[in-house]
Amino acid sequence: MLFVFSIYSSESKEDLANIIDRIKAGDEQLREKFIVDYIPFIIRVLSNAVKTKIDLKNSDEYSIGLIAFNEAIEKYDNSKNNKGFNFFSFAELVIKRRMIDYFRVSSRNKEMPFSYFESDDEQFEDKYLHDESWTGYNRIEVFQEITHYSKMLERFDIKISDLHKYTPKHSDSIRMCVDIGRKIAENREVFNKLIKKKYFPMKDIMKFVNVHPSTIEKNRKFIISVSIIYGNNYEYLKTYFNSGR
Repeated sequence: MLFVFSIYSSESKEDLANIIDRIKAGDEQLREKFIVDYIPFIIRVLSNAVKTKIDLKNSDEYSIGLIAFNEAIEKYDNSKNNKGFNFFSFAELVIKRRMIDYFRVSSRNKEMPFSYFESDDEQFEDKYLHDESWTGYNRIEVFQEITHYSKMLERFDIKISDLHKYTPKHSDSIRMCVDIGRKIAENREVFNKLIKKKYFPMKDIMKFVNVHPSTIEKNRKFIISVSIIYGNNYEYLKTYFNSGR
């Protein structure tokens, strides 16, 4: 059963649909507020999926849940409401699917690429839903990173919800591409060229990367995604890769 909290709980379906439409139209302040209000819902879904307690301060699952909830906002189709498929059912499905992606890859490769069942855990709820040590400030920092990161990706026609599609299949390839992305970010001249001119400077990259150009081109979007994270020093998003180093 869905476990929904927030000041929006008393809103009608029409009001909720309007909120989501406004967020999709570009109201980032409303997006941030909406996600913050539904942190308890995200935690609840995660607790059911992992069947264990999550240390929110050091939780990869929590970050995946945040990104998945944001993905649900972007992909939700209000026209399906009349079929009984409401937003929270959809959001729960997206979060669980991303968690399944994460579990499959991390258990096989001991890596955490982009991607991203059911039981009640009242002890988890009591401990974390009312834990004041995990402040709203921490949450907002994560949302700000995700929002800024999403905008940066859009400059290269990359959607944050599609990042899992660009992740290499094998752990060695993931490590190689993460290393290339990190090197691009460290070379500020090349990174600035990438960001300002919005193109992939292959010739410049080949000067400090000993990988065949066709391999780099094949993984271009994933490498760009990684370089943006390191180049902008997104502290929370970097944990996706730092743990697999």
